[in-house]
Amino acid sequence: MNFQIDTTGWPPWAAAIEPYVEKWGVVLLSAIAVWIAAGLLRRLVLLIGRKAISKDKEFEGSNWDLAASVTRIFALILLSPIPLGLAGYDWETMVEKRGPGAIGAVAILVFAVIIANGVARSLRRFGRKAHRRAGADDTLFAFAASLFKYLIFAVAIVFALTQLGFPTASLAALLGAAGLAIGLALQDTLKAVAAGIMLAIFRPFRIGDYVSAAGLDGEVIDITPFLTQVKQIDNKIVSITNDKVWAEPLINHTRQTRRRLDLYFDISYDDDMDLAMRLVREVADAHPRILANDETWVGVHALASSSVQLRLRAYVATPEFVDVRADVTKAVKEAFDANGVSIPFQHVVYVPYKAKTEHGEPSTPPPPMKPVDNG
Repeated sequence: MNFQIDTTGWPPWAAAIEPYVEKWGVVLLSAIAVWIAAGLLRRLVLLIGRKAISKDKEFEGSNWDLAASVTRIFALILLSPIPLGLAGYDWETMVEKRGPGAIGAVAILVFAVIIANGVARSLRRFGRKAHRRAGADDTLFAFAASLFKYLIFAVAIVFALTQLGFPTASLAALLGAAGLAIGLALQDTLKAVAAGIMLAIFRPFRIGDYVSAAGLDGEVIDITPFLTQVKQIDNKIVSITNDKVWAEPLINHTRQTRRRLDLYFDISYDDDMDLAMRLVREVADAHPRILANDETWVGVHALASSSVQLRLRAYVATPEFVDVRADVTKAVKEAFDANGVSIPFQHVVYVPYKAKTEHGEPSTPPPPMKPVDNG
């Protein structure tokens, strides 16, 4: 059933372009409908996948996540004849001519995604097992997993383009020119890749170490050719480009098996310093998780403006650093309270202001100002 629009009374130019506007408007609407339909199918697969996967497993990068993307691609391919037919193209001839190559290209990309994710997961899993069983460093395995994943994607894209009819020689020249242009445009990204390789070779930190890098603190959870991901103490994930990690000073808090605890305690000038130091030393010696009591040291650190500052140095196991610091601080406060050692703190005293007359006597404050009525 054909609908004709009455263009009587229209300007000549509007009547002339009306058929084209109608045709390509329908084509555009059909293309939007195809895109929306493919997106809805992808969301349906994602919804089913999220219900099928348990909450304790990561959904991103899973087989269901991959299946959702593949479903969208095939939906776009299967529904593409609709807008092409409305546009007047002989889509049957196009499918016969380009169809096998397009299907081959899509198949290569799909298999590349499957293989790349499988290889990456296998390498990470092997690294974790080697770390648990033999104490091997799994950082290099994580970096290699990401590197192999990107290499497989790059090779797959080249093979997919050859399936679409691109000549190999021309494709090589095009990729070379594109690589040069991309390299010039993405200098910072390439610096991140180079820094990632240096981090993988020299390994100043490993996955699981707690580090201070690029002004941020956190536990290293992943290293890729581009990024280093750290989990902060409040469970936020921060991604830092490798060039920033490599270029700035890096502190590894957990590389050594033990760590020195430095605590400072202020006492009043009127208190007995020897008593206070003895109490701090007794607290440190009594704690079961402080290592090597012969290396524990307590002494006067500084004579501050309003207090005498004592310092405690003691070694603890690195994983127990935070807990021991909290225990010792609490125990010292309780020991000071029980033995009459005071910890000075700031006092704020408000002194009322009294202006003086020229004879030195306090003057009476001025009366409050009254509002002036200008009306």
